[in-house]
Amino acid sequence: MKNKTPQEVLKTHWGHEGFRGSQAKIIQAVLDGSDVLALMPTGGGKSLCYQIPALLQPGVCIVISPLLALMEDQVEDLKSRGIRALSLSGKLKEEDLIRLLDNVVFGKYDLLYLSPERLQQELVLSRLKELPVCLIAVDEAHCISQWGFDFRPSYLKCAVLRELHPHTPIIALTATATPQVLTDVENLLELHTPRVFKDSVYRHNLIYSVTETEDKRYRLHQLLTRYPGSSIIYVNSRRATVTLSDYLKGRDFSAAPFHGGLPPDVKSKRLKLWQSGALKIMVATNAFGMGIDKADVRLVIHYQVPETPEHYFQEAGRAGRDGERAYATLLLGPDDLQQSRKQFLSNLPEVRDVLKTYAKLNSYLNIPYGERIETPFPFDLTDFCHTYKLPVHLTYNALEILDRQGVITLSKEFWEKSRIRITASKSDLWNYFRVHPEYKQTLQVLLRTYGGLFDFETRINTRMISRKLGCSEGDLNTALKRLEKDGILELHQMEGDMLLTFLLPREDEKTIYAFSDQLKSRRKIKEEKVGQMGAYLQNKKQCRSIQLLNYFGETFKKPCGFCDVCLSQKTLSPAQLPALRKKIMEALSHGPKTSRELLETWEYPETETLQCLQELLHDGKLRLGGKNQYILL
Repeated sequence: MKNKTPQEVLKTHWGHEGFRGSQAKIIQAVLDGSDVLALMPTGGGKSLCYQIPALLQPGVCIVISPLLALMEDQVEDLKSRGIRALSLSGKLKEEDLIRLLDNVVFGKYDLLYLSPERLQQELVLSRLKELPVCLIAVDEAHCISQWGFDFRPSYLKCAVLRELHPHTPIIALTATATPQVLTDVENLLELHTPRVFKDSVYRHNLIYSVTETEDKRYRLHQLLTRYPGSSIIYVNSRRATVTLSDYLKGRDFSAAPFHGGLPPDVKSKRLKLWQSGALKIMVATNAFGMGIDKADVRLVIHYQVPETPEHYFQEAGRAGRDGERAYATLLLGPDDLQQSRKQFLSNLPEVRDVLKTYAKLNSYLNIPYGERIETPFPFDLTDFCHTYKLPVHLTYNALEILDRQGVITLSKEFWEKSRIRITASKSDLWNYFRVHPEYKQTLQVLLRTYGGLFDFETRINTRMISRKLGCSEGDLNTALKRLEKDGILELHQMEGDMLLTFLLPREDEKTIYAFSDQLKSRRKIKEEKVGQMGAYLQNKKQCRSIQLLNYFGETFKKPCGFCDVCLSQKTLSPAQLPALRKKIMEALSHGPKTSRELLETWEYPETETLQCLQELLHDGKLRLGGKNQYILL
């Protein structure tokens, strides 16, 4: 295969006749030995730009990717195409890690996928130095920049690959980056006069719009009825995915929730149903993100305000990848901007919050000053916060910062340790109590403690509930499992407690102040990004596509003609109004209708439609009946 052309490899393994956009030029630049910085739109085929050169050259291509699930999906896809690929993902024993790396050294693989965290392991680094590396690919390269919307400090370790293989070309790829981020990527990866390729992120078939409304559910129903194909609805919390999908299912829509707390088998099943078309609507958090590849998504709705323009652009870009007309609509309520600022900024820790959390953590686990205890500690976040009267979300975010900065490592299973939802009806519950009175008190305590157990899956604190019941935590778990078996509730439990490991000796202020400037800078950046998202939503003078393209450094002057801003500037001329009045009277000749029902049937502007209705009322052609319906006289 090493003597084939890129086009021949593309045809052999992927079945495509030709390349798209800048793919061919990028691949040739890599084969020429140049460093490359590639900005390509979501769904633009970034992975081919390093996978094909890997198959055309002797040696192995090292690929850095931020998501384990995405790495595993790509490796499985490559294997299905007869390509030798390996990912070092999951918790591998040292002997297994050595065996796999030895296989790479002996030339058994063409592509080796790694998370950036692997670059912190001396064993991995020593073996990578021995490898005959033909190419280094850094995917989602915006993660290396503090100005990137998904900054990961672990990505800064990617520069070590340049030290290990100084003459090997590096390709850095991203779909969503501002000019400032691209400059950071070039500097932090130490790229040597890179060839820069920027495919336009403009999507001619994707219509962006912002709809201000006090009745989001009505607008949601309207959109899903008008565009009945595959859809994604993005919300900002796990609970919202459940409540909104239940609402839609109650109105005969095919919908299901998707969030990071679902068991892997449930995620996989729902994703397959959605990709096959058996499930039409996925109501999701941003956990439904990278690696989601479905070409015929007709509609992406943001039910709540996303954190940054980058998040919005990337999520909206999952619509219409087949090139057919698709819609990205954001529903904006009266208080949404204020709520989004509170959500994204109020629980963002400052230096003093991280310092306080770290100090309390050392006291809680009895860590002596100047020492580092290497054994992992079982850790209960709820008990920790209760002991020191700390806010849970702020404390969790502070712990995440300590984790990202390499001060500690923590497992996060505690968020999903025990979650329940009562599936039996209230009448079924009373019948159950008659036969099994021993479980009545357990359910009553749960219902008194947590609202909404009939409506959505809820995290419960088993330690607290067992104390209220006067039983052991083990007895409570046994009772919950019996209630699940009897069909009273759904139970999801993760085995084991959260584990926390210290990576550095305790040095209190010195430990935190080492990265305090970075924390302050990150907060400033986050505030700026949230403000930019708000500015986009409030700008009603400039075409939505132009606003987004300008944000990402593209000069684009031609309005799309179809977004909410463009349509608002398309007013009907006086000569067109008689035709609209005639259209209204024709529609009402088939029976009374509300203004909402009329607006659902055509593309005439809302303002002119309401104006014509008022004129027809004034002229005595219509009257207003009950339920705000217009009746033809």
